[in-house]
Amino acid sequence: MEEVCDRLRQWIAQQGQVVGPEFLRVDSFLNHRIDPRFVDLAGEGIARAFAGQGITCVLTAEAAGNVIAYEVARKLGVCALYAKKGAAATMAGILRRTIESPTKGVPVELCLSREYLGPKDRVLIVDDFLYRGTTSAALAEMVQEAAATLVGFAFVIEKRFGKGREILARFGVPIVSLVTITRLDPKTGGIEFAEE
Repeated sequence: MEEVCDRLRQWIAQQGQVVGPEFLRVDSFLNHRIDPRFVDLAGEGIARAFAGQGITCVLTAEAAGNVIAYEVARKLGVCALYAKKGAAATMAGILRRTIESPTKGVPVELCLSREYLGPKDRVLIVDDFLYRGTTSAALAEMVQEAAATLVGFAFVIEKRFGKGREILARFGVPIVSLVTITRLDPKTGGIEFAEE
């Protein structure tokens, strides 16, 4: 597991771009243009961390988390499910939460069909980033509302200074981040990683 995390840190250090004290641009390999090698590595790390937990569903929010959630679900041999931004006319028995988009600063409605999430499910919530934790907390509340079991949270990159971990701690389940960043320096482009 540590080898996977080291390789991911190296990748992020080489290709990530600091664009502000809160924002790290990784869209050249993770959440716009996708490098399958990076996604495979991240998916492997998360799947290893939660192997043997009886997970039946990997849940994320549209859209940046979709690729990672799919890869983790594929490696675990289960289904991936994502909360859509807004309710489609075809959705049945909708679970809803409204959050503020962390990157766009506008309200976003997340919606899930109840038919795809229920009491028999053991759910892992996965996303590309953990920052403020509001998106993942909203997903966790929907898991609870559906009477499913929340097994844990997993992220490729955690920006520790966003305090998202503290928001998610109330759910009382493991929180796994493959790479943790403690500081972004827009003047130098420096990325400070937590000592793991």
